[in-house]
Amino acid sequence: MSAARCGVVPKRVLALVLTLAIVAGCTSPPPEPGTVDFDGPDLVNPMRGQYENILTDLFPQASEPNRDRPAWPGTRFESVRIPWRILQPKDPRTVAAGAPDSDRYDFTRLDRAIADAAAQGRQFGFRVTAFDSCCDATQKGQTVSTAPDWLASTPGASSTRTADGVHYVLPEWNSPAYLDAFTGLIAALGRRYDRDERVAMYEMSGYGDFSENHVAFARDSLKIAAPSPENSRAQLGYYSQYRDQYLTYASAQRLVDTTLRAFPNTQIVSTMGNPAIAGLLLRDSRELHGLRRPVGIRSDSLGALPILPTWAENRWSEYVQKRDPLIGVLAERFRTAPVITEWPPQLLSGGTVLDYYRRGLRDVVNGHVSLVSSTGFPAQSRPERMTDEQYVLWRRATTYAGYRYAADRVQVTATGSGLRAAVHWVNRGSAPTYDRWKVAYEVVTESGRRVARVDGAPPLPAMVSTQPYRDLAAAPPAAEATDTVDLPGLGTGRYMLRVIVTWDEHKVGGTHRMTMPPMQLAMTGRGKDGGYSAGWFQVG
Repeated sequence: MSAARCGVVPKRVLALVLTLAIVAGCTSPPPEPGTVDFDGPDLVNPMRGQYENILTDLFPQASEPNRDRPAWPGTRFESVRIPWRILQPKDPRTVAAGAPDSDRYDFTRLDRAIADAAAQGRQFGFRVTAFDSCCDATQKGQTVSTAPDWLASTPGASSTRTADGVHYVLPEWNSPAYLDAFTGLIAALGRRYDRDERVAMYEMSGYGDFSENHVAFARDSLKIAAPSPENSRAQLGYYSQYRDQYLTYASAQRLVDTTLRAFPNTQIVSTMGNPAIAGLLLRDSRELHGLRRPVGIRSDSLGALPILPTWAENRWSEYVQKRDPLIGVLAERFRTAPVITEWPPQLLSGGTVLDYYRRGLRDVVNGHVSLVSSTGFPAQSRPERMTDEQYVLWRRATTYAGYRYAADRVQVTATGSGLRAAVHWVNRGSAPTYDRWKVAYEVVTESGRRVARVDGAPPLPAMVSTQPYRDLAAAPPAAEATDTVDLPGLGTGRYMLRVIVTWDEHKVGGTHRMTMPPMQLAMTGRGKDGGYSAGWFQVG
């Protein structure tokens, strides 16, 4: 029996087959084009959707009562809070002048967390806390301190206050001794991580409970009085209406300016509850000119409180009544920089759990939220089962967050020198992407052979709808744009236009180079190269 009859291909024939396959490009017909709605698995892309917050895995798979629901497909971002005492256990007074940062600080745990995130294909964000009022169990007589132990013995840098028998070491926010130490830390963090491509976000740190720019615990539980509205301008240097701020304008300026100088190449975000910090970060600091990207917004009470801070949205606020221009600057920033949110465990405005999720859904869309946390909402923070109605609202808020692009229509016309393609793009998410991406179009034959490739330039960062979202039964309002590109002359035939969107958010002089997969589009038929079929067209 011959070798051919036995199914064995002679070597010379096999070599010829392989050569022809290589020349032909190992092609296969392109899949049919199509778009996907919100019912399937979420799109896993950088800086959008659900993110892993404070080392807590994604919901619902991390929740025992909800684990039978479809697992979340993944995330490309995680964020942590790290106590100051971990980063700087050594008293700076014992370190020689001119010593390197490695002698002054301990970056071991932060380095490890960043490396672990990168190993999972995730970018990393963090903030540093100088005071956390909770959430570890405490007993009477215990001392709670997020700051290094040496801060308590540094003259003027902190004070110890007591509530319910528990002692709290609270930084003196306006003390030069405190500010010297903390701004030194910020500068060192910038030197180490600003050009690290694994670090995508730094959160404004250095003031308030959890570095969230509020001091409600100190005011209400530790009974530390804050300036009254009528005295706030004289004592703080800006108007504070709600007796909820201790930080002076000069101290805010020092923290903000140090942060902007330390992280010019990294996305900075901040809560906006302190109007002085907000004004400096959004408009007034002289250091803003050095930033590569505008400062983004963090909001920590999604579903429970308005996404805008009280001073900027309450009708009784003096800032609102006097139509302070800063409110307009803040409102515009929701459409031009990332908004990262966290669900709180409390129903701070009353109402039901359903009301909480309804508000969260509405605010995700109207607030152009990019990222929602894996933590905080009732079914995550407590061991309870989400009702089906709650789950649908939570899931919609999470899948709507961020960008959901699709190239859903292609029209090709003849020109004097060749062909011109008009590619219709749509973003059905709550926000645009703020990263840099490269868009390319490929022309392939019916058999799948590529015959042309050209660069595209759809205005992805500008594709955000400003239409109010009121009907919670509806999908978010979409933003649309058309990208027009010239194609080379092609022979008679039927062709497919494919699209591939490649991540290009690299830092100038970056270290620890990061590479993300091509963007997942809201389209069917993703190829092995990350590209999609956008539409057929006929020539001749």
